Amino acid sequence: MTFVRNAWYVASWASELTRTLERRTILGEAVVLYRTGDGMPVALRDRCPHRLLPLSQGRLVEDRIQCGYHGLVFDPSGRCVHVPGQEKIPPNARVKSYPVAERLGLIWIWMGDPDAADEAEIYDLPEYHRPDWGVAYGDALHVAADYLLLCDNLSDPSHVEYVHPTTLGSPSSEGVGVEFEEEEWGVTTHRWSLASEPIGFAKAFGNFDGKVDRWQYYHMHTPSIAIIDFGTAPAGAGFEAKAGNSDNCIRVFSCHFMTPETEASCHDHWLHVRNFGAGDPAVGEGISEQFRIAFAEDKAVLEAIQCEEDRFEGGTRVGLDLDAPAALFRRKIDRRVRAEAG
Repeated sequence: MTFVRNAWYVASWASELTRTLERRTILGEAVVLYRTGDGMPVALRDRCPHRLLPLSQGRLVEDRIQCGYHGLVFDPSGRCVHVPGQEKIPPNARVKSYPVAERLGLIWIWMGDPDAADEAEIYDLPEYHRPDWGVAYGDALHVAADYLLLCDNLSDPSHVEYVHPTTLGSPSSEGVGVEFEEEEWGVTTHRWSLASEPIGFAKAFGNFDGKVDRWQYYHMHTPSIAIIDFGTAPAGAGFEAKAGNSDNCIRVFSCHFMTPETEASCHDHWLHVRNFGAGDPAVGEGISEQFRIAFAEDKAVLEAIQCEEDRFEGGTRVGLDLDAPAALFRRKIDRRVRAEAG
Protein backbone atom coordinates (compact mmCIF):
# COMPACT_ATOMS: atom_id res chain seq x y z
CA MET A 1 0.00 0.00 0.00
CA THR A 2 1.10 3.55 -0.66
CA PHE A 3 -0.22 6.15 1.79
CA VAL A 4 -1.47 9.63 1.06
CA ARG A 5 1.49 11.68 2.19
CA ASN A 6 0.44 15.24 1.42
CA ALA A 7 -2.00 15.46 4.32
CA TRP A 8 -2.09 16.42 7.98
CA TYR A 9 -2.09 13.47 10.39
CA VAL A 10 -2.26 13.42 14.17
CA ALA A 11 1.06 12.51 15.75
CA SER A 12 0.23 12.93 19.45
CA TRP A 13 -2.01 14.53 22.01
CA ALA A 14 -0.75 18.04 22.69
CA SER A 15 -0.81 17.29 26.42
CA GLU A 16 1.58 14.36 25.95
CA LEU A 17 4.27 16.30 24.10
CA THR A 18 6.86 17.61 26.54
CA ARG A 19 10.61 18.07 26.79
CA THR A 20 10.99 14.29 26.67
CA LEU A 21 11.92 12.69 23.34
CA GLU A 22 9.01 10.60 22.03
CA ARG A 23 9.22 8.08 19.20
CA ARG A 24 6.27 7.48 16.87
CA THR A 25 5.88 5.41 13.71
CA ILE A 26 3.77 7.30 11.16
CA LEU A 27 3.16 6.06 7.61
CA GLY A 28 5.92 3.53 8.19
CA GLU A 29 8.48 6.19 9.16
CA ALA A 30 10.04 6.55 12.59
CA VAL A 31 9.67 10.10 13.94
CA VAL A 32 10.99 11.71 17.12
CA LEU A 33 8.87 14.43 18.71
CA TYR A 34 9.55 16.98 21.44
CA ARG A 35 8.91 20.58 22.47
CA THR A 36 11.42 23.38 22.48
CA GLY A 37 11.90 25.47 25.58
CA ASP A 38 9.32 27.99 24.34
CA GLY A 39 6.77 25.22 23.75
CA MET A 40 7.01 24.80 19.97
CA PRO A 41 6.56 21.22 18.73
CA VAL A 42 9.37 19.63 16.71
CA ALA A 43 9.35 16.48 14.57
CA LEU A 44 12.45 14.90 13.05
CA ARG A 45 13.20 11.57 11.42
CA ASP A 46 14.24 9.30 14.27
CA ARG A 47 17.58 8.24 12.82
CA CYS A 48 21.05 9.66 13.17
CA PRO A 49 22.69 9.80 9.71
CA HIS A 50 26.00 8.57 11.15
CA ARG A 51 25.36 5.03 12.48
CA LEU A 52 21.54 5.15 12.32
CA LEU A 53 20.88 5.04 16.05
CA PRO A 54 17.39 6.41 16.76
CA LEU A 55 17.72 9.97 17.98
CA SER A 56 14.98 9.25 20.52
CA GLN A 57 17.66 7.26 22.38
CA GLY A 58 19.73 10.42 22.77
CA ARG A 59 18.99 13.46 24.92
CA LEU A 60 17.94 17.08 24.65
CA VAL A 61 20.63 19.73 24.98
CA GLU A 62 18.67 22.97 25.23
CA ASP A 63 16.46 22.74 22.11
CA ARG A 64 18.72 20.33 20.23
CA ILE A 65 19.01 16.55 20.15
CA GLN A 66 22.35 14.98 20.95
CA CYS A 67 22.78 11.50 19.49
CA GLY A 68 23.34 8.88 22.18
CA TYR A 69 26.12 7.10 20.26
CA HIS A 70 28.78 9.64 19.21
CA GLY A 71 27.31 12.94 20.38
CA LEU A 72 26.34 14.58 17.08
CA VAL A 73 23.93 17.45 17.80
CA PHE A 74 20.95 18.36 15.58
CA ASP A 75 18.88 21.53 15.78
CA PRO A 76 15.06 21.63 15.36
CA SER A 77 15.45 22.02 11.57
CA GLY A 78 17.40 18.75 11.42
CA ARG A 79 20.75 20.41 10.69
CA CYS A 80 23.81 19.02 12.43
CA VAL A 81 25.44 21.84 14.39
CA HIS A 82 28.15 19.96 16.28
CA VAL A 83 30.37 16.90 15.73
CA PRO A 84 32.59 16.10 18.73
CA GLY A 85 36.28 15.92 17.85
CA GLN A 86 36.15 17.69 14.48
CA GLU A 87 35.48 21.21 13.28
CA LYS A 88 34.13 20.45 9.82
CA ILE A 89 30.56 19.20 9.74
CA PRO A 90 29.76 16.92 6.76
CA PRO A 91 27.26 18.69 4.48
CA ASN A 92 25.00 15.62 4.46
CA ALA A 93 24.91 15.43 8.25
CA ARG A 94 21.28 16.35 8.64
CA VAL A 95 17.99 14.61 9.31
CA LYS A 96 14.59 15.16 7.75
CA SER A 97 12.29 17.57 9.56
CA TYR A 98 8.51 17.57 9.28
CA PRO A 99 6.05 20.49 9.45
CA VAL A 100 4.04 20.31 12.67
CA ALA A 101 1.20 22.32 14.19
CA GLU A 102 -1.00 22.30 17.28
CA ARG A 103 -4.80 22.34 16.87
CA LEU A 104 -7.82 20.91 18.75
CA GLY A 105 -5.58 19.68 21.56
CA LEU A 106 -3.60 17.59 19.06
CA ILE A 107 -0.16 17.68 17.44
CA TRP A 108 -0.47 17.45 13.65
CA ILE A 109 2.31 16.38 11.30
CA TRP A 110 2.74 16.67 7.53
CA MET A 111 4.61 13.67 6.11
CA GLY A 112 4.75 14.76 2.44
CA ASP A 113 6.25 17.62 0.45
CA PRO A 114 7.00 20.31 3.08
CA ASP A 115 6.45 23.08 0.55
CA ALA A 116 2.84 21.90 0.13
CA ALA A 117 2.03 22.02 3.85
CA ASP A 118 -0.69 24.58 4.62
CA GLU A 119 -1.86 24.84 8.23
CA ALA A 120 -5.16 26.30 7.00
CA GLU A 121 -6.01 22.81 5.73
CA ILE A 122 -5.96 21.26 9.23
CA TYR A 123 -9.43 20.06 10.14
CA ASP A 124 -11.45 22.26 12.50
CA LEU A 125 -14.83 21.76 14.18
CA PRO A 126 -16.66 25.05 14.99
CA GLU A 127 -18.54 23.54 17.97
CA TYR A 128 -15.20 22.69 19.61
CA HIS A 129 -14.66 26.39 20.25
CA ARG A 130 -18.14 27.23 21.57
CA PRO A 131 -18.34 27.77 25.34
CA ASP A 132 -21.83 26.25 25.51
CA TRP A 133 -20.52 22.92 24.15
CA GLY A 134 -18.49 20.49 26.22
CA VAL A 135 -15.25 18.90 25.02
CA ALA A 136 -13.75 15.66 26.31
CA TYR A 137 -10.58 13.98 25.11
CA GLY A 138 -10.50 10.23 24.78
CA ASP A 139 -7.61 7.91 24.04
CA ALA A 140 -5.12 7.04 21.33
CA LEU A 141 -6.58 3.65 20.49
CA HIS A 142 -4.06 1.32 18.84
CA VAL A 143 -5.68 -0.98 16.30
CA ALA A 144 -3.69 -3.84 14.76
CA ALA A 145 -5.42 -3.39 11.41
CA ASP A 146 -5.12 -1.39 8.20
CA TYR A 147 -6.44 2.12 8.79
CA LEU A 148 -8.72 1.68 5.76
CA LEU A 149 -10.59 -1.05 7.63
CA LEU A 150 -11.29 1.51 10.34
CA CYS A 151 -12.37 3.99 7.65
CA ASP A 152 -14.73 1.32 6.28
CA ASN A 153 -16.17 0.91 9.77
CA LEU A 154 -16.67 4.65 10.21
CA SER A 155 -18.44 4.92 6.86
CA ASP A 156 -21.08 2.44 7.98
CA PRO A 157 -23.92 3.32 10.40
CA SER A 158 -25.55 -0.08 9.89
CA HIS A 159 -23.03 -2.05 11.95
CA VAL A 160 -23.94 -0.44 15.28
CA GLU A 161 -26.96 -2.68 15.94
CA TYR A 162 -24.78 -5.77 15.82
CA VAL A 163 -21.44 -4.59 17.21
CA HIS A 164 -22.68 -2.06 19.82
CA PRO A 165 -26.08 -3.35 21.01
CA THR A 166 -25.83 -1.92 24.55
CA THR A 167 -24.51 1.57 23.77
CA LEU A 168 -24.95 2.96 20.25
CA GLY A 169 -27.31 0.46 18.63
CA SER A 170 -30.96 -0.51 18.88
CA PRO A 171 -32.89 -3.42 17.32
CA SER A 172 -35.51 -0.90 16.18
CA SER A 173 -33.02 0.46 13.63
CA GLU A 174 -32.29 -2.86 11.96
CA GLY A 175 -32.99 -2.57 8.27
CA VAL A 176 -33.27 1.24 8.29
CA GLY A 177 -31.93 2.55 4.99
CA VAL A 178 -28.60 4.34 4.61
CA GLU A 179 -27.94 7.18 2.17
CA PHE A 180 -24.65 8.73 1.12
CA GLU A 181 -23.23 11.61 -0.90
CA GLU A 182 -19.82 12.29 -2.35
CA GLU A 183 -18.23 15.47 -1.02
CA GLU A 184 -15.27 17.43 -2.34
CA TRP A 185 -13.40 16.45 0.82
CA GLY A 186 -14.73 12.88 1.18
CA VAL A 187 -18.01 11.03 1.71
CA THR A 188 -21.02 11.58 3.99
CA THR A 189 -23.16 8.60 5.00
CA HIS A 190 -26.34 9.19 6.99
CA ARG A 191 -29.34 7.46 8.44
CA TRP A 192 -32.48 8.55 10.28
CA SER A 193 -34.39 6.30 12.66
CA LEU A 194 -37.78 7.98 13.18
CA ALA A 195 -40.21 7.22 16.01
CA SER A 196 -37.87 4.52 17.29
CA GLU A 197 -36.75 3.22 20.65
CA PRO A 198 -33.94 5.26 22.26
CA ILE A 199 -30.51 3.65 22.34
CA GLY A 200 -28.68 3.04 25.62
CA PHE A 201 -26.62 6.20 25.15
CA ALA A 202 -29.74 8.38 24.81
CA LYS A 203 -31.33 6.81 27.87
CA ALA A 204 -28.19 7.40 29.93
CA PHE A 205 -27.49 11.00 28.91
CA GLY A 206 -30.81 12.35 27.62
CA ASN A 207 -33.28 10.60 29.91
CA PHE A 208 -35.39 9.63 26.91
CA ASP A 209 -37.91 6.88 27.62
CA GLY A 210 -40.54 7.37 24.87
CA LYS A 211 -40.24 7.19 21.10
CA VAL A 212 -37.50 9.32 19.60
CA ASP A 213 -36.02 10.48 16.32
CA ARG A 214 -32.34 9.61 15.89
CA TRP A 215 -29.81 10.73 13.30
CA GLN A 216 -26.36 9.48 12.38
CA TYR A 217 -24.18 11.44 9.96
CA TYR A 218 -20.75 9.95 9.24
CA HIS A 219 -18.55 12.61 7.61
CA MET A 220 -15.43 10.89 6.25
CA HIS A 221 -12.66 13.30 5.26
CA THR A 222 -9.83 11.94 3.15
CA PRO A 223 -7.47 10.49 4.01
CA SER A 224 -8.42 9.47 7.54
CA ILE A 225 -10.68 11.76 9.58
CA ALA A 226 -14.17 10.73 10.67
CA ILE A 227 -16.61 13.18 12.27
CA ILE A 228 -19.76 11.42 13.45
CA ASP A 229 -22.67 13.75 14.15
CA PHE A 230 -25.34 11.82 16.04
CA GLY A 231 -28.25 12.91 18.16
CA THR A 232 -31.65 12.18 19.63
CA ALA A 233 -34.83 14.25 19.97
CA PRO A 234 -38.43 13.44 20.90
CA ALA A 235 -40.33 11.77 18.06
CA GLY A 236 -41.44 14.36 15.55
CA ALA A 237 -38.79 16.91 16.56
CA GLY A 238 -35.69 15.31 15.05
CA PHE A 239 -35.34 17.39 11.89
CA GLU A 240 -35.79 20.66 13.76
CA ALA A 241 -33.25 19.54 16.36
CA LYS A 242 -30.71 18.52 13.72
CA ALA A 243 -31.13 21.94 12.07
CA GLY A 244 -30.27 23.60 15.38
CA ASN A 245 -33.78 24.92 16.03
CA SER A 246 -34.46 23.00 19.24
CA ASP A 247 -32.83 22.68 22.63
CA ASN A 248 -34.84 19.56 23.41
CA CYS A 249 -32.22 17.14 22.12
CA ILE A 250 -28.81 15.71 22.80
CA ARG A 251 -26.18 15.98 20.08
CA VAL A 252 -22.61 14.73 19.98
CA PHE A 253 -19.77 15.04 17.50
CA SER A 254 -17.56 11.97 17.89
CA CYS A 255 -14.25 12.87 16.23
CA HIS A 256 -11.75 10.26 15.05
CA PHE A 257 -8.30 11.18 13.75
CA MET A 258 -6.71 8.03 12.36
CA THR A 259 -2.99 7.85 11.69
CA PRO A 260 -1.56 4.87 9.80
CA GLU A 261 1.36 3.34 11.64
CA THR A 262 2.17 0.53 9.21
CA GLU A 263 0.20 -1.18 6.47
CA ALA A 264 -1.51 -3.28 9.14
CA SER A 265 -1.74 -1.00 12.18
CA CYS A 266 -2.91 2.49 13.09
CA HIS A 267 -3.75 4.83 15.95
CA ASP A 268 -7.14 6.46 16.43
CA HIS A 269 -6.99 9.64 18.51
CA TRP A 270 -10.60 10.35 19.45
CA LEU A 271 -12.41 13.14 21.24
CA HIS A 272 -16.02 14.25 21.45
CA VAL A 273 -17.95 17.51 21.62
CA ARG A 274 -21.48 17.70 23.08
CA ASN A 275 -24.32 20.21 23.43
CA PHE A 276 -25.14 19.30 27.05
CA GLY A 277 -23.32 19.32 30.38
CA ALA A 278 -20.68 21.67 29.00
CA GLY A 279 -19.36 22.62 32.44
CA ASP A 280 -19.43 19.14 33.96
CA PRO A 281 -16.30 17.05 33.30
CA ALA A 282 -18.09 14.01 34.78
CA VAL A 283 -20.51 14.06 31.85
CA GLY A 284 -17.63 14.00 29.38
CA GLU A 285 -15.95 11.13 31.21
CA GLY A 286 -19.23 9.23 31.33
CA ILE A 287 -19.57 9.54 27.56
CA SER A 288 -15.95 8.47 27.12
CA GLU A 289 -16.59 5.33 29.13
CA GLN A 290 -19.52 4.44 26.85
CA PHE A 291 -17.34 5.08 23.82
CA ARG A 292 -14.50 2.97 25.21
CA ILE A 293 -16.87 0.02 25.37
CA ALA A 294 -17.99 0.60 21.78
CA PHE A 295 -14.52 1.26 20.36
CA ALA A 296 -13.12 -1.86 22.03
CA GLU A 297 -15.86 -3.81 20.24
CA ASP A 298 -14.83 -2.23 16.92
CA LYS A 299 -11.18 -2.98 17.63
CA ALA A 300 -11.90 -6.67 18.22
CA VAL A 301 -13.87 -6.94 14.97
CA LEU A 302 -11.32 -5.08 12.84
CA GLU A 303 -8.30 -6.94 14.19
CA ALA A 304 -10.05 -10.25 13.50
CA ILE A 305 -10.76 -9.09 9.94
CA GLN A 306 -7.11 -8.07 9.49
CA CYS A 307 -5.99 -11.55 10.52
CA GLU A 308 -8.23 -13.04 7.85
CA GLU A 309 -7.10 -10.48 5.28
CA ASP A 310 -3.50 -11.50 5.92
CA ARG A 311 -4.24 -15.11 5.03
CA PHE A 312 -6.99 -14.61 2.47
CA GLU A 313 -6.20 -16.81 -0.52
CA GLY A 314 -8.42 -15.23 -3.13
CA GLY A 315 -11.87 -16.15 -4.26
CA THR A 316 -14.97 -14.01 -4.34
CA ARG A 317 -16.12 -11.66 -1.61
CA VAL A 318 -19.80 -10.88 -1.27
CA GLY A 319 -20.68 -7.25 -1.89
CA LEU A 320 -23.69 -5.53 -0.32
CA ASP A 321 -25.42 -2.22 -0.97
CA LEU A 322 -24.18 -0.95 2.41
CA ASP A 323 -20.58 -1.20 1.12
CA ALA A 324 -21.04 1.62 -1.39
CA PRO A 325 -19.94 4.57 0.83
CA ALA A 326 -16.77 2.80 1.97
CA ALA A 327 -15.96 1.76 -1.59
CA LEU A 328 -16.36 5.34 -2.78
CA PHE A 329 -14.11 6.58 0.02
CA ARG A 330 -11.42 4.07 -0.93
CA ARG A 331 -11.60 5.18 -4.56
CA LYS A 332 -11.06 8.78 -3.46
CA ILE A 333 -8.03 7.70 -1.42
CA ASP A 334 -6.67 5.80 -4.42
CA ARG A 335 -7.06 8.88 -6.62
CA ARG A 336 -5.07 10.97 -4.17
CA VAL A 337 -2.31 8.37 -3.98
CA ARG A 338 -2.09 8.16 -7.78
CA ALA A 339 -2.11 11.95 -8.09
CA GLU A 340 0.87 12.19 -5.73
CA ALA A 341 2.67 9.54 -7.76
CA GLY A 342 2.17 11.67 -10.87
